[in-house]
This record gives sequence, structure tokens and C-alpha cells, in this order.
Amino acid sequence: MLSTPGLTVFVAAHGTEVVGTATLFVMPNLGYDCHPTGFIEAVVVAEQHRRRGVGSRLIDAVLAEARRLSVRKVQLLSHKRHASDGAFTFYERCGLDAEAEGFRLYLRS
Repeated sequence: MLSTPGLTVFVAAHGTEVVGTATLFVMPNLGYDCHPTGFIEAVVVAEQHRRRGVGSRLIDAVLAEARRLSVRKVQLLSHKRHASDGAFTFYERCGLDAEAEGFRLYLRS
């Protein structure tokens, strides 16, 4: 995973314990004046460390890296079940707008 071009994994630690992660994948794009698009995935904070700023610091780091790479648009998908658990509100506080409807298909071999 770490050898994938365009992929950066962010890790939040408390001492030697991993307490949060976020992933940024940057992909070339013909839109947005040929600036790349960023995809944010795997934003997870251990339950006992939530609401302590860990997630905000991870998102801030992801967005700073996206800006450094001249990304013009970042996208983050979050399952509809998170509408009531605070995740949507958290993402909005981080500056992301809920403006698109997503579609998903799980492929099996």
C-alpha cells in the first residue's frame, strides 16, 4: 500500500499506540485546469480518543498535503449510517460540504 504512487497514509499516535488514521489518494484530473483530485479515505479514530481533536488534526494534515500538491478538489465518501453518529457534522466542521450523492458497488471475484 505504501508503495502506491499518489497515496499518503496519515497516522495519529498517542505514545506508541495508533489512535487514528486518514488516507489521501491524489489522482490526475483533466478538470479543474488539470489540477489533481484528492480522495480522502479511512478516516478512523479509536473510540476512546474521539472528540479530543485527533480527527481534526488528521483532516488538517490531509488538506495541507492536498494543497501542497495543488489539489483543487477533495472528495470524501461517508456511509449514510454516519448521518446520525456525528461524522457528517464533524466533516462539515472541517470545511467539507455535503453536495453530492455517491454510488457504490462491491465486486466479488
